[in-house]
Amino acid sequence: MSSRGQAAVSDDDARSLDLHVPATPKVASLVRRALSYLELPEEELAVAQLLASELVTNSIRHAGLVPTDEVRIRAIRRGDRLRVDVYDGSRSELHPLAGAIRPAPGAQSGWGLFLVDRLSDRWGSSPGRYWFEIEDDGTNG
Repeated sequence: MSSRGQAAVSDDDARSLDLHVPATPKVASLVRRALSYLELPEEELAVAQLLASELVTNSIRHAGLVPTDEVRIRAIRRGDRLRVDVYDGSRSELHPLAGAIRPAPGAQSGWGLFLVDRLSDRWGSSPGRYWFEIEDDGTNG
């Protein structure tokens, strides 16, 4: 599995990650590992890893990508805010209504966007891109 990307620290208050990965299901673990380079508080890192891997998995499953396509993950931590964008190049757009994304009780799949809605402070989508933001309230160290 090949990927390319970089983690950078541009100043004391900002850290960023720009990762390009093949559109295969196994890359979700790579994305989770890469986010650890942003040196986030433990709880924030766990939420970011979960949500980013959900968005990457959704892109791979639902955007019509093939393994030779790429998914791009950009993350930037500036101050107390983390923003993660997942680009898949698709032309579809998800309408971001929380009530429309709740899976049926007992559903085995379809929980990804519901989790993004519940665990992030803000999120959205546009054709070929999903994003979320998490703000650290200062209680996590």
